[in-house]
Amino acid sequence: MAFQTIPLNVTGPSYQDRSRPLASQETRNFYHEVVDSGKDQFVTKCFPGQSSVGSVPAGPDRGQHQMLEVDFRVVGTILYKVASDGTHTSVGTIPGTERCIFADDGINLFIVADTIVSHYNGTTVTTVTDVNIAGSQSVAYINNQFAYTKPLLTTFSNVGDGTTASGLNAIGAEANPDDLVRDYAFDEVLYRFGTRSLEPWYNSGVGAPPFDRLQGQLIQVGLAAKHSVGNSKQFIYWLGTDKNIYRARAGQEQVISTAAISGEIQSYTNVADCYINVFTFDNKTFIAFTFPSGDKTWVLNEELGINGWFELSEDINGGQYNGSSFQYVYGKTLVGDRDNGKLYELTFDSFDQDGEPWQRRRVMASINGDQLGAKGKRVQMSRFELIIETGVGLISGQGEDPKIMIEFSVDGARSWQQGAWMRIGRLGEFNIRAEWFALHSFYDMIIRITTSDPVPYNIYSGAIDLRLAGR
Repeated sequence: MAFQTIPLNVTGPSYQDRSRPLASQETRNFYHEVVDSGKDQFVTKCFPGQSSVGSVPAGPDRGQHQMLEVDFRVVGTILYKVASDGTHTSVGTIPGTERCIFADDGINLFIVADTIVSHYNGTTVTTVTDVNIAGSQSVAYINNQFAYTKPLLTTFSNVGDGTTASGLNAIGAEANPDDLVRDYAFDEVLYRFGTRSLEPWYNSGVGAPPFDRLQGQLIQVGLAAKHSVGNSKQFIYWLGTDKNIYRARAGQEQVISTAAISGEIQSYTNVADCYINVFTFDNKTFIAFTFPSGDKTWVLNEELGINGWFELSEDINGGQYNGSSFQYVYGKTLVGDRDNGKLYELTFDSFDQDGEPWQRRRVMASINGDQLGAKGKRVQMSRFELIIETGVGLISGQGEDPKIMIEFSVDGARSWQQGAWMRIGRLGEFNIRAEWFALHSFYDMIIRITTSDPVPYNIYSGAIDLRLAGR
């Protein structure tokens, strides 16, 4: 029987089932997107690299916040005002070690960490001492008031003054008497996250405080980690106490994590340190959940919904991504390194991490007799081809003659065999074909492609030559 050339969809999300032969797909430091008018409907692209724009003495990055088109960043115990050229200017001290929660009214910036509320008025940083505010675990801004969260109450500041509050200007949980974790303002609604439930409230203009619960919109899942809630323009996202990832809008929630991702999150011994970053790059919105204890960063390309998941990692060893905070400001997407004090810019002009090697990987879906309409039959391959942008090599150095390492598994991704190093062309070699010639027979084969060359890898699709090989 002659070999047939079968088209392959090599793009797709990370989807690794507990049963590895069932699903072992991995998309790491690549992301996939829909191309409405391209040669292929889907394409896998390199996630942008990092280029240094500034630094301060090494310390944990505790978050960034934009106020009036100016970037503010906390590293260690120092609050910095960051200029467009990356220059950091110290403006005060933020006690504690936790990640920070920020809220501002355009003039005053309030920062909560380790139940200490700090206030930056544009000149100095002071600690808020009002007994109704001190000891709060989060802060949010809505309708000219700051909402401060404690386990039993949300206290609203006096109008126009985030440093003072009346003890009478507070609300507890109404529908469920669980402890509050955090209040989060989104789309003119105050989402009140508890340990077991979520209550949306709105400004009714009546009463003290003038907030009432939105009837019929109670969500029976809480917030698993104080820093694991964020929003895009369209949705609010959070890690639920059942260890599923949710998004909601107008009181309608949806589980957005796949069964495989939720299953992996279930295996993490601790999720209380999870934190979220929502950022936009190249007109796409990404939602990144980092699990320090699980040493993993899961990222969602919002436009693809539940099929948009991929992974970000550091250097060539995997693990969680080194970016701790993201902020779009000055026309750039700035990323704070989690522990070395550096601030980077995400850019498609860089394909490494500030000069450090960075590994990208894609583990494809299974290839088997289904491709020939012969489920369960043994097949034989003679050639595999990646339809990829070629001729993208650098002038000199690593990446001058870029290659992709091809590995394959015939035992359900339990072990891997090296197949070949596939060339994708020196600079200007646009007509080269990225092919791997090999004669293998199998019932089920999974192909893994890996590279760390700092060049753009844009993968469109693939093809494989197959024929039936009996039982």
